[in-house]
Amino acid sequence: MGNDGQPERGAPFPPADWQGLQLGLDRCYEGPPVGRSGVYTGTVVTLCELRQGTLEMHREGVTIHADAGECPWIMSIPGERRQHFSDDSVIVSVHLSLKNPGNGAEWRGRPVVMAVPDGSARQSLQALQRAAIAAGLSPQQLEAYGLELALPEALELQAGCAVLFAHMLRLARPLGMSFEVPPIGDDRVRESHLRLAAMDIQAAFSRETLAAEQGLTAGQLDRLWRQELGMTPYQYRDRQRLTYACEQLRRPSVAIKSIAADLGFRHLSQFSNWFHARQRESPRHFRNRPGFS
Repeated sequence: MGNDGQPERGAPFPPADWQGLQLGLDRCYEGPPVGRSGVYTGTVVTLCELRQGTLEMHREGVTIHADAGECPWIMSIPGERRQHFSDDSVIVSVHLSLKNPGNGAEWRGRPVVMAVPDGSARQSLQALQRAAIAAGLSPQQLEAYGLELALPEALELQAGCAVLFAHMLRLARPLGMSFEVPPIGDDRVRESHLRLAAMDIQAAFSRETLAAEQGLTAGQLDRLWRQELGMTPYQYRDRQRLTYACEQLRRPSVAIKSIAADLGFRHLSQFSNWFHARQRESPRHFRNRPGFS
């Protein structure tokens, strides 16, 4: 770390174009965990600082056992997790949304890690909480969507998120969790991957057109994608659409039928069936569930 508490230059992060990165605060919460015990599907990256009590979390074959002795940070990327907090638990929980910057970056490696933060990392979390209070928001419950803030307060929150996220990445990377552009050897896959990553969610998607741009048939491009990325362009696009649906469903002011229309569904029932097949719950149930803390 540098003298100013920021991650040092030269840290082992592969270079990429990050000009389009959009990082935002979804939620900041301090107190007993809302989702104390059960299965939860996170749609954003979460940080949980365990202040009191114990936590057991399971993610994709990875198990975390934590106690509040050193106030550890538990960081989890989007996806399903099973968790159980003890009855006396107290946490600080921060949810950060990370929009694809157009370079195709994604989470890689372990889905959940635990670290004991150093002083500068803890200070960044405290600074974000202070920024929220300075903006006139409750430290016990900050739901960031739909907030109307003066520009200086909004910028302070944004800056606080960026510094905290930098520390999270610094601590998580040595433990096997990273956010980076996937290494792709085939130029045709790389170019089509970037094309899809930057495509507007409402834009029409055609496997044939995407493949033709690379001088390939749709089947040929599918095979190359599976070799490089373990999925087809259609599966990647479907994941993008689901991410968008979940993001918009977290905004209470956005009508579910509007989300369905954005994704090209003519009938709300079609959207509900599509969403349920992937999230194992209805859009309305997803929207009305308790916070993910």
